[in-house]
Amino acid sequence: MSKPESSAISAIGIDVAKATLSVCFRRPKADESALTLRNTDVDIRKKLLPCLDGFTGRIVMESTGHYHWRVALILTEAGYKVFVVNPILAKQYTSSNIRKVKTDPADASGLARMAELADNLPRCFALTRETLDLRKKLSVIASIAKQMQALKATQRQLTEGHEILRTGASKGEDALDATIKQLTKTADLLEDEFVKESAALETDSTAAALIDGIPGVSPFVAHLVLHWLAVLPDITAKSWIGYAGLDVSSRESGSWHGRCRLTKRGNSFLRRRLYSAAWGATMSDENFQIYYKQMRVDGRPHVEALLIIARKIVRIMFKLLETKKKYDPSLFTFGKKTKLTLDAAL
Repeated sequence: MSKPESSAISAIGIDVAKATLSVCFRRPKADESALTLRNTDVDIRKKLLPCLDGFTGRIVMESTGHYHWRVALILTEAGYKVFVVNPILAKQYTSSNIRKVKTDPADASGLARMAELADNLPRCFALTRETLDLRKKLSVIASIAKQMQALKATQRQLTEGHEILRTGASKGEDALDATIKQLTKTADLLEDEFVKESAALETDSTAAALIDGIPGVSPFVAHLVLHWLAVLPDITAKSWIGYAGLDVSSRESGSWHGRCRLTKRGNSFLRRRLYSAAWGATMSDENFQIYYKQMRVDGRPHVEALLIIARKIVRIMFKLLETKKKYDPSLFTFGKKTKLTLDAAL
């Protein structure tokens, strides 16, 4: 393929695979040209970058695990405007043809149309190599947590079975117990590393300490929140809650009102840790405990009450970072304005 004239290129779409990149150069009047190269540093720098000399438009690619990191980093570091979009958002452009075609060049073409026409793109890709390394570590921590949950459930079933059958644990079951303990130590070590590395990257050294003072919030959760939420555009407490998937979707049509549920559209690991923080606050702090008891007396289920508390904690986090003040329970309301003692709640 002859080198495209970068001055005539209006938008670029890149379909990312593990081994290859399919690039679509879009020009005015829907004229397009394609380029296929390996997903390697050498090919990106020698084959793709020379085609972009003078290009000032938008480059769009889908989020594909970690496979898009290399090309997104190289292009961003070279000064180009890169947008990494959710596959759900990209699907409306990549599947807009009348004939159903599913190939890498076709997907790249759809992403190029998206780069040229879309008005709902996310912010430009601005993550650094250090930040991406932290995200990979978070992915490992989340994977270990999921595995531990499954192993502990299996362990409980075995224990209950022994109680019923009056049998003892085998060597294999003892090994399972040792595995769970080792995974717990590994997760704790990774969380400590994440806290230290995050603190080294954060520009505001007091931010984590402010939200760490909230009951139930550990240093790891504090840095996790700063990593995922403090970088959101047009920041509001509501956007934080929505990104964590703790917002509630309404289901209404005319006079029909369906049951509202959590959207669960945000980061699932963040949501689980905020839920755990809500449980920790309920167990360790009188104000949150009274708040929880109030909701239980009002008929709210256990899980629903904790989710409400998790949203409360997120709003408190947002307020503390906004005002740069330490946590003071007297500045926040917990449920009903009427005073309720812990004894009365019980």
